Amino acid sequence: MKDGWVPVFWEPVAGTGERLMVGVVVCFAGQISAHRIIRDDALQALYGKALGRPQALIEFGLDDLRTVAEHRGLAALEGEASMGLTCLRARHTEPESVDDALRTAATMFSSLANIDLVDEQDDTDAPSQDEQVRHWTIDVRERVVARRPDLSAGFNRRAKFYPDGEPVRFGFLNDRAVIHFGVLRPVQQPSSLRDARARLWELARAQEAARRPHAALLLAVPRANDPVLGDKQRASALRNQREIEREADDVNIRLKPVTSAEEGAAALLEMAE
Repeated sequence: MKDGWVPVFWEPVAGTGERLMVGVVVCFAGQISAHRIIRDDALQALYGKALGRPQALIEFGLDDLRTVAEHRGLAALEGEASMGLTCLRARHTEPESVDDALRTAATMFSSLANIDLVDEQDDTDAPSQDEQVRHWTIDVRERVVARRPDLSAGFNRRAKFYPDGEPVRFGFLNDRAVIHFGVLRPVQQPSSLRDARARLWELARAQEAARRPHAALLLAVPRANDPVLGDKQRASALRNQREIEREADDVNIRLKPVTSAEEGAAALLEMAE
């Protein structure tokens, strides 16, 4: 099933034609999920203390639409209705994550959605840190191998810090460079920071065991001018990137922050060749 998302609208007063975007059904990495995107304060302004009823109705309708998509695909949702909720056609924007799909949908269709809403989601609502890093590694690898097929063997290689130790898998490893891949996600940034610190520690140990000209963390970071980021996300990402840079300097590891797989491939080629 192709990745993408479907905007879901609701007509609060039947027959008026006035619609609000209330949710999004997302397909990412073969998994279907449904998300209420309208803010609680918007519903409270309409219904006051009775906002629990429309909340429950919207959640029920979204869950019903999710079930339809699971059985028939995203495209089948166009024109589908449930509990007064209706769907537009699917958008196949090739989102990088569930959060990316929600931000794009909010930007395109909803003035009542909170751009920072994904900051409040549980970890179960988005791909794990490991999944994000894996996708990032694959994207960079494809671009590197297209230019230098001989470097293919360097990806996802294992190395031991000590002769009798357990092997550790690195994103890229050859006789010139040992590189870990990391992702500083706009959402759930504390987990991104913990992951980066762990990877810096492994890189430092690898350099102690067998010194190479380059040891680096290739970190995918959000663009500072990304219009779909909220001010809170943007400030937090910059603060955390600087924190990772300081910690990388402390252990003499190079930090390579990049904003695209193309930039990542160029940085890796510079170090590996």
